[in-house]
Amino acid sequence: MLIVEFWIAFGATVLLMVGFGLCLILDKRRTVWVDRRFPSTGRTSVLYGDYKAAGRTEHRMHTTQRLYRLFKARKWPIGGAVMYLTPCVIPTDPRLIEHILGEEFVKLGENVASESGTFENWWNTFEDKHFESIIGVVTEESVQITEMLGSSKAPVDVKAITELFVAGALTRCIFGKKYEDDSDMLPLTEKLAKQPSGIVWDVLSTAFPNKGFTRVLRKALNHVQEYPAILEELVSSIIKARTMDVNFLKHMTHEEQHTTAADRIAFEDTKSLMLELVQNVFFIASGTIIACLFEMGHNRKVQTNLHKVLKRSGDSMVDYLDKVIGETLRKYPPVDEISFVTGANNRLPSVDLVVPRNTKVIIPIYALHHDAEFYPNPNRFDPERPVLRSRKETLLYRPLGGVPFPIGSNLALLIVRVGLSKILAECTVRLSSATPATLLISPNQPIPYPSGRVELLINRVS
Repeated sequence: MLIVEFWIAFGATVLLMVGFGLCLILDKRRTVWVDRRFPSTGRTSVLYGDYKAAGRTEHRMHTTQRLYRLFKARKWPIGGAVMYLTPCVIPTDPRLIEHILGEEFVKLGENVASESGTFENWWNTFEDKHFESIIGVVTEESVQITEMLGSSKAPVDVKAITELFVAGALTRCIFGKKYEDDSDMLPLTEKLAKQPSGIVWDVLSTAFPNKGFTRVLRKALNHVQEYPAILEELVSSIIKARTMDVNFLKHMTHEEQHTTAADRIAFEDTKSLMLELVQNVFFIASGTIIACLFEMGHNRKVQTNLHKVLKRSGDSMVDYLDKVIGETLRKYPPVDEISFVTGANNRLPSVDLVVPRNTKVIIPIYALHHDAEFYPNPNRFDPERPVLRSRKETLLYRPLGGVPFPIGSNLALLIVRVGLSKILAECTVRLSSATPATLLISPNQPIPYPSGRVELLINRVS
């Protein structure tokens, strides 16, 4: 009995010590910037840090924007916060942002994984080789969707229509198959938005950004709860018969047959990379088209000018359309931040501050795009902003993040250009009684994306 009592007491003592140690670690995490005398929000929540609302009542970019505005109002060039269990910093000074994005600032894991690089090379080769065919596919899909919009006399949910158009173009280009119109599945993203918030995933994947760990964590969590993925939803709705269109899967299979066994990509890695590709194309293209049509309904003068220009051909048509798309991307950037984890302690120039190792650095793209100092009256839709007329790159306009851009973004922007040019050349967009005043963003989508029904009146020009 004495031995049993000893082990019970010993076990209880160990558990208490582990619990006490964990409490100390968590408390240390939430006071990390106070201890370092770094300008910050102060003591934060134990589990959520400064990001309690993120992913639940608002998208993470809005939380980051509030922190950015707080730091800038206090005239801090950079401020410290805590994202769940991870210390993070948000710079507000453009010169400091330029320094942070420079090569001097040491990043953790800046080498691209070999399988990711191989996959991207396959995709880039595919796009270059089949560019004309891809344009043909997207044009055909844009004609069909314009006819559908033009024949409707009642208000339509442009979210559902746009997702149908993008899904059709995407599945034909990537899978070589047609997307089957299923009204019960549209808008597709509304079904995906109902997935669990996944606080365990948010906390651990942010605190431990290692790709190997997050891959194992995702597999483990999938056994506990199901996470619907855009890839599975699209694949389940394509018809079996193949088309004569371009086919990235076929191209990838051909390329893989000509690689050595050591260079081949494992099935699970291929699936993850394909998910990233499909997700980027779908959300960037759909979100941008929805936002642009929404803004055209609220800005009739811009729409009228664009309609007149699209009726003509030449450089002016391309130039003005690109400005309209560019302003849409400015106001609704698909990539809301550039972020990475530091691999070493970094002393910042002109300020006596050090960003410690294993800190998440966030360049707040959305917040910068809505900063009145750089974009006067940022909520106004203005395709004639100087930044959109300039051919010079600027750190203050990064709607697709940093180089390299997200895989599939070229195809996404091609779908946007072709689709909008066809729709806005032949149709007019007007507001209905149910059109929202502002475009709400879904709080838990990986890429910023409109939430709820987006109703507009779209009719063919007589």
